[in-house]
Parts: sequence; structure tokens; C-alpha cells
Amino acid sequence: MINIVSLSFTFNSQTLPLRTDFYVAGVQCHLSTNSAEILQSVSRWQTPNVDNSSSFEMEIIVDCRLEAAVERPAYFRGNGHLVFGFLPPGSFISYDLLRKYVRAVLSTKAARDDSFWRSLLIPITIGILGTIVGVVPLHCACLEKNGNGLLISGDSGVGKSTLTAALTQRGFALISDDWTYFSKKQSALVAHGLFSPIKLLPDAVQFFRELGELTPAIFLNGELAYEVDPARFAGSTTKNTSRPSRIFFLERTSHPGCHFVPCPSASIRDFFEKSAERLPDELIDAKALRTSLIGTLSALPSWVLRTGESPQRTSEAIDHFILENKYATA
Repeated sequence: MINIVSLSFTFNSQTLPLRTDFYVAGVQCHLSTNSAEILQSVSRWQTPNVDNSSSFEMEIIVDCRLEAAVERPAYFRGNGHLVFGFLPPGSFISYDLLRKYVRAVLSTKAARDDSFWRSLLIPITIGILGTIVGVVPLHCACLEKNGNGLLISGDSGVGKSTLTAALTQRGFALISDDWTYFSKKQSALVAHGLFSPIKLLPDAVQFFRELGELTPAIFLNGELAYEVDPARFAGSTTKNTSRPSRIFFLERTSHPGCHFVPCPSASIRDFFEKSAERLPDELIDAKALRTSLIGTLSALPSWVLRTGESPQRTSEAIDHFILENKYATA
């Protein structure tokens, strides 16, 4: 039972009569709810995209009384393996990482809002539970061209998302922007995306005239940004999985040109270990999985890409570099 101010919600088979399964990042979710609208909201993820025995439980109650909840910014608090949070509009959620369980009460507005699912609930859920169910979230974008997966990483604010958008304009299929979710299949790395929008900061409008038709909004981290459906960029396509074969770490410089410098595997391992979300100490197996997966990732051919050019010129340089170094091993 969850108590919210003066409201109480009981989770059982009587209050949650509707059930379905859906799949995100190759993981199966067993969903129970009281709302047909919830079943509709998750229908896009009902086709399995990877053979994976991992799963978690999600129980969602939709209640119109939550429409009267006081509007407040999103927040999350953790206590060991338990995580609690509020998501606007008027929704509350809890995670039990040991039991692989999610319980949420949503306002009817949230239940009906497609962007709430694509941009908030599903990415946050896989971000929190992913490593527990065999899918490790890491801070990078993933694209693919001609069957070859490509990861774009680097420090926050360096321009990964603008470069990602520019690469989609050159025929690279988008798997993910900002966060990519990794698993292993027969010892090979698989990168998963969630069909989430690309987030672009306001200064990106100088590179993409398509943004002139949109209005930026405040995101959970307080940033003002555009949320862009990749379909807005001419020629762009999306996929839900890829097999990454190389990594580029983006660095901005004031000097013109694009320069590719081989990156040692130890630097890759250190970057992803330090940028990953903290896991509670009791989740020993999850920590071991992430360490193992990052070790596999660090063996990929990798380069630091130092660029003083626009996203479009930088994406062109990447395209040419890949063609000219098809079998490069860094």
C-alpha cells in the first residue's frame, strides 16, 4: 500500500485487473494496471526485440484524484535498494531494485501523455532498473550505418546530441541519444535504444532550421532544451538495436578541422566507470555485470575526436573516416 497525503492506493489483483507484457531495451515487463489507456500507451513496445529472459514487474494505478496534486518539479530519493520519486504531472513512483518491482500511481493526464512515457517514465525506469535486469545504461549516443554501430561519447555539454542529429542527416540510423542501454548476447555487445526524442540545447537552432518551428522547454535537470522527434530531420531513420564496432569521444576545440586520435582502452574504461550511475552496495551481481560489460566495451576501437567545426562538418568527417578506415583497430 502507498499513502500519498490523504490518498491511499492498494495494489492487488482486484485493483489491477488488466495485464499485458511489453519489452524495452530487450527486457520484458509484466504490467498490471486498472487503465485501458495504459495498455494503449505501452502497445508500441509489445513486440519482443531481443531474446532475453530478464524481466521486471510494474504495477500502475491511474486515479483522477491526482489531477488535484500540487504541481512541483520532478524529484527522486533513494534509500539503499529503494527509490521513490515524483514525476509531473501529478504522478508518484517507487522502485524496489532487489525485487525488480515498480509501483506507480499516475494522474489521468500522465497516463494519456505520450511524451510522459517516451521521455520520462520508460527511460527513468530502465535507467534505474536496467543493470539489475541485465541491461547497463551508459552515457553515450548510438547510431548505425551499413550495419556498423557507432558510439558517440564525451563530457556533458560538448555537443554529442547536435552531432548525433547531424549524423542522422547523413544517413546514420539513430538507436539512442544521450543514454544507450547495453547487454550481452552470446558474449557480443548489443546496444539498445528506447525511441526517445533527441534533446538539443537552444543554441542548436543555428545548425538546424527545423528547430525554428519548435519551442524549447525546461527538462528534469533544469536545462532549457528542444525535444525533437528524429523524423523532423530529413532522411533520418531509427532502429531499436545495434552491434557497436567503434567509439568516438567528442572534444571541442577552438582550432579548425577534425582530428582523430587513438584512445587507449584504459581511458574508455575509466570514463564509463566514472560517468555511470551509483549502484547500492548490496547489488553485488549488478556491479559485477556493469564492470564486465564496460570491460568488453573498452576493447572496441576508439578515438578522441577533436573538432572545431560545425556538427554538419564534423559528421561529414566521421563518415569519411569510417569509409577510409573500415578495418581500423585504433
